[in-house]
Amino acid sequence: MRKIKGHIFTLFLLLIATNTFGATFFSGFTGGKINYSSNIESEKYDPDLKLQAFFQGQFNFSENSWSHIELSIDTSDLLNEKLFHSTPADFSIDEISFIQKAKIDSTTNYFSVFMGTYDPIGSDIFLRRYFAAQSIASKITESWLGLAGSILYPHFGLGVSDVVRFYKQPMAAGCYFYINHEDDKYFVFNADLRYACMYRLFTMDFAGGIGAPLADKNNGEDVILTVNKLYWHAGTTMLIGNAFTQSLFIQAGINNAPFTKSSGTFYISQEEIYLLFEPRFRISDVHCNISLFSLPQNTVNQLLFVSDSLGVNLNIYTDSISWGSKRFTVGSQFSYSLANKYFMDLKDIKNWDKNAFSINLAPYCSTNVMSGELHILGTVKFMNFINHKWYDAFSTDIGFRTSF
Repeated sequence: MRKIKGHIFTLFLLLIATNTFGATFFSGFTGGKINYSSNIESEKYDPDLKLQAFFQGQFNFSENSWSHIELSIDTSDLLNEKLFHSTPADFSIDEISFIQKAKIDSTTNYFSVFMGTYDPIGSDIFLRRYFAAQSIASKITESWLGLAGSILYPHFGLGVSDVVRFYKQPMAAGCYFYINHEDDKYFVFNADLRYACMYRLFTMDFAGGIGAPLADKNNGEDVILTVNKLYWHAGTTMLIGNAFTQSLFIQAGINNAPFTKSSGTFYISQEEIYLLFEPRFRISDVHCNISLFSLPQNTVNQLLFVSDSLGVNLNIYTDSISWGSKRFTVGSQFSYSLANKYFMDLKDIKNWDKNAFSINLAPYCSTNVMSGELHILGTVKFMNFINHKWYDAFSTDIGFRTSF
């Protein structure tokens, strides 16, 4: 049923694009990254080459109407014996949306119909879209599976939204109504509210809402649908200061905390809590960010610089190195992290396995090449020298991202 709805919605967008082809303008972003490492599960040296890529496009049908589409792919090893036959990969249609803009007095209203993940909480994509802001996201949450990067909780499903951008004050507010199938048994109806503001020394994006699983008739009662429990979710991104000052970046969120009448309270699993606390320092042209994090494992699996759920990261970089006409960003990240641990486990730190941790060093650089950005990253996992063979400790990522 979900596939049928997806095909119908895609066909609808294509029909709109066809009918307005003469006035349509297309722009977007695309990027890809290859990762070269060794397979630590193999008894001998077994190189792995994996690809992550995304495509995000915007179709402008007129000045006041446009649509978004975003796709991503994550492959398994491209160097297997079936390279020229088939390679397993995860393909995702991350977003398909249609937006209609209307100016009303000193505000602008954006009404949207969407499928997939739209304006996700935890990403700064909402701030970039509605405030034309530069990215404020943490470097450790970088991902090559789309523009959004890390997500506290997604506005995921089939739904509508309405966002109002105020111009007398740098603020925006909105509401989202959508249905998804995150519950294993039932469709879930979600209703969320959102507020964001961007001042010179303070930026905030906050959203929260509830999800209600829509069950069938229960115990033979003469009802159409019943709601046996509710899910609560909320998240915020804050930056105190700005890119030109010392600042503090904070992200916090909770996803799908259930509430039932019998319990009377919300049950919050620490595995679903997202915490990132990042003081940012700037000394002349050198940036120094210290990140303390406790992240859900599903989030960790999507990220480039984070390998475990709980840890601390030091990122030192400069973006003012020039060579001829080219400008470079050069830096290095050093991280200490623990797998399957979360911030609430800190109370039992004396009982932890003293050898169950990771120490990683990740030098990186990026520069403009042609009309895009080239990124190069090398990672050294020091604990793999002890737990595995020496060549399992090294990996390399090369990526390219461009707009059009």
